[in-house]
Amino acid sequence: MATRDLGAPRLEYRSLPASPLLLALLFLTIIVTAIGIPAAALSGLPLELWWLWIAPPLAVAGAIVLGRLSPLRIYEEGLEIPLPLWRRLGRSRRAYRYEEVVNLYPRLYYVSGAVLSPFAASVGTVEHLGLALELQNGQAVTLKFTPGIPEFARGEDKGYALVVEELREIFQKAGRPWVTEVRPYEVEEIDAMKRVAARTLLPFWVIVVAFFAPVVLLPGLFFLLTALGSPIEVPQLALILIVGLSPPVAMLATSWRRSRRRHFYLKEISKYNEWKRASPQA
Repeated sequence: MATRDLGAPRLEYRSLPASPLLLALLFLTIIVTAIGIPAAALSGLPLELWWLWIAPPLAVAGAIVLGRLSPLRIYEEGLEIPLPLWRRLGRSRRAYRYEEVVNLYPRLYYVSGAVLSPFAASVGTVEHLGLALELQNGQAVTLKFTPGIPEFARGEDKGYALVVEELREIFQKAGRPWVTEVRPYEVEEIDAMKRVAARTLLPFWVIVVAFFAPVVLLPGLFFLLTALGSPIEVPQLALILIVGLSPPVAMLATSWRRSRRRHFYLKEISKYNEWKRASPQA
């Protein structure tokens, strides 16, 4: 669907060009590379294998470029959702008419990058306010907004407020609520979901150790194998990378698994609250 089919433009919102998670990974890989290259030079590593130290930051930088989001655009009769560059290159659909929207509601989502942050562990769950969009084709999209600072929890962006104002006015004019399909929960079920969603994903010390472990393990393993007289070739470098990166990978996997359940509860709570707001008798 072309944007010309969505009527007159009303609002455009641009979020951060890169996610905090990718920026954190870029910072980490740059540190490891800065330590690894001098270590490789001192150990006599063949020049043709030096790319193994340079490749990680280049890969993350490429992911930042390919993940750059397009703007969120609000029109009179529909909206254009933000998509990363790699999906736009694949010509993925991003324009939808409001008739195709089944549910639209404010949603607290887990800020990407907080999974690597020691501060996230110290304050508990890190949340930010966005909009959830559920479409007739089964697609679910979370419209994310730039997190507020310095209160990096439960922030509300000015762009979010403007988008909500525009969409409420459009839907009110059309005589339809934001949420049309929802499971009616009991109060006890909502309270139980809130308790689970409020838990910290991982303890503070686990995140700190996992985050900084590669900076110690990667050069340390490299020097250890060199001191033992082991030849540093592709298999040895692969082993070093696997062992050295295993702590943050394990941390990310655990956080992702726990956050999936938490995301589901946050979504259901937000959808239910929006449905109840428009239907006081519910």
